Formats: sequence, structure tokens, C-alpha cells
Amino acid sequence: MENIKEYDLKNENEKEHITKKDQQRIDKEYQKKIVERKKKFLESLKTENEVFDKRTLMNLYNLLVGKHVDELSGIINSGKEAVVFRAEGTDSETGELEEYAVKVYRVSNCDFKTMWKYIQGDPRFHLKRSSTRQIINAWVEKEFRNLLRAGDYINTPFAILKRENVLLMELICDEDGNPCPRLKDCKVDYEKFYAQIRDDIKTLYQDAKLVHGDLSEYNILVQDEEPVYIDFSQGVISQHPLSKTLLIRDIKNVCNFFKRKGVKTDYQEFYKHVTGSELHLLDEELAKNY
Repeated sequence: MENIKEYDLKNENEKEHITKKDQQRIDKEYQKKIVERKKKFLESLKTENEVFDKRTLMNLYNLLVGKHVDELSGIINSGKEAVVFRAEGTDSETGELEEYAVKVYRVSNCDFKTMWKYIQGDPRFHLKRSSTRQIINAWVEKEFRNLLRAGDYINTPFAILKRENVLLMELICDEDGNPCPRLKDCKVDYEKFYAQIRDDIKTLYQDAKLVHGDLSEYNILVQDEEPVYIDFSQGVISQHPLSKTLLIRDIKNVCNFFKRKGVKTDYQEFYKHVTGSELHLLDEELAKNY
């Protein structure tokens, strides 16, 4: 009986040894797959003719490793300072496929002096002007916060998370998953849209206490015949010293676009509708020179 017990114990030890050995092999295979996936991912970005520093590539890669997205599936828009990728992922709760936008600021191409002007007067940030990396991280943090704040009152993409110079957000698309067009690229009921945008800017200013700061037909998307506002990186709170200047510029940009489409506009009346007060000549002159 004692020999049988010794034999069983020996077998159990062997089983445990084999299990540990197999686990080590599985771990090595998993690590190998991770390395291969990383290499494949970095190579895929090179084929898009986009140049990013190593830290940015790792921030993008970490979105995949953290299972925030499953893959980057192409470029939606590429500008001097930022590129927007389309991404796909699986909702952890529903298991359904979701569409995302990943906005990446190019550290080497950004206008840090301009960024600093918008950040410096914002009481939400207490950043000492030091490294360019810190400035751009604060810039992305500002857009992230502005999107969340504005999204409580008007149509904006939902901001999900940020990783330094990388911002992950909802993709504004149609039922087939196609990115929605910009206002400049499609025909709408211009009278209706003008009225809606007037009310949205008023709501943004009076309720959200925000000014978009760079509003035009280029960063208003059209989804289900409704305006959706994007690109809030230049957005400032109403207490910011540049808020009036930027608001006047936003209003004039909107009026100029709709005027070209045959809509009767009045930027001074628009300003009063938004703020509740008359547009002072001095403020208008300052806006012209900005």
C-alpha cells in the first residue's frame, strides 16, 4: 500500500512538472506572438507614409495591447500637425464591433508657440513652459476635456481616453460605418443648419462655458442631418483672456460660409444672440488683428 502511495505521489509530481513546463512554453509562444504583432504593427504604420517618433508608436501600440482597439484600419484625415486614423474594436460589454477615431499629434510638426498661448490663460492647467512634449500632452488633455465638457450640451464625438499625444474617441459615421462628411463637402438645408449652429454656439458659450476657438465648415460634420462639432484642441473656457476674440472669429467664419450659401447673416446680431450683449468695436478690432 505504501509503495502505491509513493508511486501516485511520483506521478503527481511529474504531472505538476509537465504542467509548469507546458506553461513556460505557452508563455514563450505568447510573448513571441506579442513581439511579432508589435513588429507587424510598426511596419504597417510605415506603409502609411506616416513618420512618428518611437514614443508615439508605443502609445499607439499600447492601445492594441490594452484591447482598447483591435486594429487601425486606415487614415481618415492627415494634416500638418495631426493625423486621424480609423480604428475598430469590440465592445467589452455587448461584444459588438465599434468604430473609433484615433487622433495623433505629430510632436515634431506642432506649433508650440501657438499652443502655449491657448494653454497659458486656461486656469484648468498649471503648466510651466518647459519641454515640447509636456506642452503637446497638455494640448491633447485640453481637447479631451473640452470634448467631454461640450458633449454634455451639443453633438460632439465622445472622448474615450488619451495617451500623451494620442487621443481615442468615437468615430462619427453613418449606418454603414463610413465617416460622415464635413459641412463644406455636402449639401444641407442651409437655413436650418445656420439656425441650429447659432443655438449650439449659444449653448456652448452660456451653458458649457466654452468657445470652440477654430470653428468653420471644415470642422463641423453632418450626421443624420445634424451638425456634429469636432477639433476642440483650440477651445477655451469663457474666462480665458482670448475667449471673446476667438468667439468673434468663430461667429464670422460661420456667417461667411452661410452667406456664400445664400443665407442672410448678421455677425453682430449673432454675437448678441450668443452672449446677450452688444459687440463692442474694440473687441471686434482686436479680433481682426489676432
